[in-house]
Amino acid sequence: MVEFIPFMLFILGWHPDRPGEIDLQRTEILFASEKECAETGSAMAERMTEVAASQSGARYQFQCMAIPAREEFDTLYEREFGNEQ
Repeated sequence: MVEFIPFMLFILGWHPDRPGEIDLQRTEILFASEKECAETGSAMAERMTEVAASQSGARYQFQCMAIPAREEFDTLYEREFGNEQ
């Protein structure tokens, strides 16, 4: 069995003058590789920072994270629903 673990892309936005105000978003797309995720994330964060430079002054960065392994989902399912008949 081959386990395929896609990557999720998160975009984090913040303003240097308002450190307590952050914007964290997960894009609604999964990526087949970390490289593909990073390329897309880098382009998105750069574009969003450029647009915000003349508006809010916010800055953006990205983070790619693998979705949890299947065993974690299986464990959760068993814990939540394992005793039901």
